Amino acid sequence: MSKEEFELEFSERSKKKRFGSAATWQYLGLIGEIGFAICLPIAGGAMVGVVIDRTWSTSPKATLSLLFLGIIVSFINLFKTVETVIRNKK
Repeated sequence: MSKEEFELEFSERSKKKRFGSAATWQYLGLIGEIGFAICLPIAGGAMVGVVIDRTWSTSPKATLSLLFLGIIVSFINLFKTVETVIRNKK
């Protein structure tokens, strides 16, 4: 094995150790995507509900309604994301 080949192989190994494999980054991205798909509709529904309740003085009605709507939308997003991942793995 020549010096150049050794250095090339060593640099490729060190890159894998530093940055991880592509699958690791793919799974971390998927975790982030699922987190946002769950978090944003719930938080958005609650925030919009609070604004509507303060504007129209309908204490917890709009907040709870939009919070539950956000939870339903979150589960739909979760199922769609998981379905897409399963479909792409085949």
